[in-house]
Amino acid sequence: MGGGSKAMSLAVSPGATYQAIVDKGESLCTESLVKIFALSTFAGCFIGFGALLSLTIGGSILPAVASHGSGLQTWVYAALFPVNLLFILLSGSILYTGATFTTPSAVIEGKAKWHKSVIVIVVSWLGNMVGGWGFAIFTDLCGLNDGAVAEYVVKISISKVTKGWGKIFLRGIGCNWLVCMAVFLCTMAQDMTGKYVGIFFPISTFVACGFEHYPANAYALPLAVLALQKDEYNTPEGPGFGTMLWENLIPCSLGNLVAGVIIMSMGNSFFFGKLKTCPCLALGKKKEPTAEPTAAEPTPQQQAPPAQAPTAQPQLPAMPAGSQPDWTKSDSGFARTVSC
Repeated sequence: MGGGSKAMSLAVSPGATYQAIVDKGESLCTESLVKIFALSTFAGCFIGFGALLSLTIGGSILPAVASHGSGLQTWVYAALFPVNLLFILLSGSILYTGATFTTPSAVIEGKAKWHKSVIVIVVSWLGNMVGGWGFAIFTDLCGLNDGAVAEYVVKISISKVTKGWGKIFLRGIGCNWLVCMAVFLCTMAQDMTGKYVGIFFPISTFVACGFEHYPANAYALPLAVLALQKDEYNTPEGPGFGTMLWENLIPCSLGNLVAGVIIMSMGNSFFFGKLKTCPCLALGKKKEPTAEPTAAEPTPQQQAPPAQAPTAQPQLPAMPAGSQPDWTKSDSGFARTVSC
């Protein structure tokens, strides 16, 4: 490229990305709880927008793709869902899942206290719940929780509360591993296109694979409970609020927490931060033997000659006034550019 301008990279290094994650976590730990809660509530609503888009399109195309199996419907649902994380990350809103990565990273690197991180995580969990439930009520009041949307979300909710605690917990780990990777890649990218690409692939992957995301479930499950109150969608297999919490939201939240704190925070600190210098990592290293001086080989102190007193330098006679050489008066040349 001409013009001599310096090209700018469209992505920073993984180490610099982790440092930005640490800085974000430090910033969150110093924010007011009111702001944390408000940003988390907004994030819960943004999750609702993306999930409703996926439910609307995914539910509507079922008759057209039924002959091709459920895979195509799942792919469409997964491909549309990532729009919500684009809203969240670029608007500065806070997801519980992201907070389990950013704030523990700041703690590990000595930029924040553990109790501050715990408070941010708990408040963001509550805010996402309020936002998700609130947006589910809003969706129902809009008359959008009917027809194919209601049928699809009831079907999804039954699947989410019948898999058992252990599977939901493990799926929560897999989910937030990918969600935090989306946060990492979005932070790494320096342009809008790169950010969305970094968000799209991890998020669509976790949705298509069937992993469990607490903020998304905090919208979809209440929406299903509201649909089950209507006679045309009511089924004995449908979950109530208690079943929804115990069979999905709690184990899912714990799995998300494990992935954010242990896999992503501690893992990236091991690669790029303080944990790579942890003393336990040096247990397997052998110390280099140091050579001891022998009697036949005098030490450097024995070889060094005794210090001598400095000799006096002869004093040069002072130059009489008016006898300065003409070459030192020049405004250019050696006498001007060299200082002694």
